[in-house]
Amino acid sequence: MKELEGLEILVLGAGSSGRAAAQLACAQGAHVVVADSAPGDPAPEKSAALRAQGVKFLWGAGGERWQGRAISRVVVSPGVPLDSPLHRWGESTGAPLVGELEFGASFLTCPLFAVTGTNGKTTTTELLTACLKDAGWKVRAAGNIGVPLSQVAWEQPELDALVVEVSSFQLEHATSFRAQGAILLNVTPDHLDRHGSLERYAALKARLLEQLRPGGVAVYHAALENSLRLSPEIQRVRLWLRGEETDLGQRPEAQDWRVAADGIRTMSPREELVIPRYSLRLQGNHNLENVMAAVSLLTSLGIPRERYGAALSHFQCGPHRIQTVGEWRGIRFVDDSKATDVDALIQALRTLGPCAGKGISLIAGGLDKGCSLEEAKSDIRMYVKCVFLIGECRHRLEKAWREEAPCVLCGSLEEAVARAAQGASPGETVLLSPGCASMDMFRSYAERGERFVASMNALSQEKEETPLSPDDSSSPQNPFP
Repeated sequence: MKELEGLEILVLGAGSSGRAAAQLACAQGAHVVVADSAPGDPAPEKSAALRAQGVKFLWGAGGERWQGRAISRVVVSPGVPLDSPLHRWGESTGAPLVGELEFGASFLTCPLFAVTGTNGKTTTTELLTACLKDAGWKVRAAGNIGVPLSQVAWEQPELDALVVEVSSFQLEHATSFRAQGAILLNVTPDHLDRHGSLERYAALKARLLEQLRPGGVAVYHAALENSLRLSPEIQRVRLWLRGEETDLGQRPEAQDWRVAADGIRTMSPREELVIPRYSLRLQGNHNLENVMAAVSLLTSLGIPRERYGAALSHFQCGPHRIQTVGEWRGIRFVDDSKATDVDALIQALRTLGPCAGKGISLIAGGLDKGCSLEEAKSDIRMYVKCVFLIGECRHRLEKAWREEAPCVLCGSLEEAVARAAQGASPGETVLLSPGCASMDMFRSYAERGERFVASMNALSQEKEETPLSPDDSSSPQNPFP
């Protein structure tokens, strides 16, 4: 991978990952062409520096065959689906295809610790990075968290380790991405519109553990024990969640760490409470699971807890993750825009619900990823006063959830915030936890969360009640007259 001098490299996708891969390949002496299906360059100022180094850009590409010199390698950005015209064009070159994750990793010499899972991977990546820094390591977070590995490889910082958040999209073309340690947090239905089935999605997630370096550490749920194909040279660390003994019908002995009522317990050489719940700022069983995964990996690396105890106890989630963002007329507003699948929505309801009772006005909806919505029904019925639905998926959500709670279809996030606030009472909660992706209405989940906060702030600036616009649905326009 490192011998690129004079070779022709085709990069598919001109997003941050594609541009970083182009920068790295160019720095290695390759001739680089970046192809993207967009009709024109949305960020010419970002392309200027690459063009100055000789990188060429092709816009609106995808159907035609490559007409230049022989391509030696095709680097695929994670945002390029396997069934897209752009990807098929890359395949037609006959050159080997490699994902940006693996391409960037091939130029790194420091150990890699990787985190994947449907939910919690960003929090766990940030927590693991904070704890390693507290322990005195030179470490950085990269990957799906926002910094492409190719960028880190190009910058070549002096690091003791790199903590990498890894998505299923990145694993599609990662056939030899070998981390020194890896965490598989959970696998619940997500991105089925891209991967086709839960089985395919789960297999991609498992790939991260199955490709570990010899002697590496694999951290995963004990329930996955029989489904993983791990090398006998891999050190296994098995996690168990509170209540799983009953839910899965498996023996609790098949575990190394577990979540209990009082906190996180290690089971070897004897059962012992190591992280009490009260010692953490993070809330919810799902975050206790994230802490357990990070601590179990750190323990396997031989790092004593007293070296990172301060970072562990003071760590808080980043923005848009069950974050209280304000209060208006006694109503609490919580931004959980990072909840882009139903499982994350459920975790938010279970974290807030026991204190809120049936006092949550839920704002949900967005880009339909083809996932089942049935799992959320019991939690909506238990904790939600009314659901305010937005985005492409709102009609399907209304059909699935209308028997569990009143559902109101809204034409915008701003309308949903106004309706939810009008219907809520002092002491209750307006929760943005969409359970869907954001790209039908916003550039990212972060923009969606920022708009939620702006809409909340706009309420306090209104001098009088503003009449709500009529809705385009047959649902009641306001269930709280």
